[in-house]
Amino acid sequence: MKNILKAGAATSVALHANFAGAVMNVGSVRVDDELKGSNEGADSAIQVLIANAITFLYLIAVVFALWGGFNILTAGGDEEKVKKGKTILIQAAIGLVVIFLASSIVQWIVGSILGTS
Repeated sequence: MKNILKAGAATSVALHANFAGAVMNVGSVRVDDELKGSNEGADSAIQVLIANAITFLYLIAVVFALWGGFNILTAGGDEEKVKKGKTILIQAAIGLVVIFLASSIVQWIVGSILGTS
C-alpha cells in the first residue's frame, strides 16, 4: 500500500510540474516576444508624420478654396468681393499643386534614401 501511495504521489508531482510548465509556456514562447513594441523604427514614424502633415495641408487648401467660393457666391454684385474670392480660389489651386509636387518629391527622396522604391 505504501508503494502505491509513493507512486501516486510521484505521479501527482510529475503531473503538476507538467501543468505548471504548460501554463508558463516554458520552452515554447518567450515572454519578451509578447511584450515588445512594434517593429516600426524612426523612419516609419517620420513617413507617417510627413503623410499626416501633407494631408493636413490638403485639408487647409480645400477649406481656403471653399472660402473663396463662398466669397464669390455672397458678393451680391460687389466686384471687389468677387475679385477677392477669385484670388483666394487661384491661390488655393496653386497651393494644391505645390502640395502635390512637394509630397511627390518628398516620397521620392525618402524612398531613394530608404531603398523602398
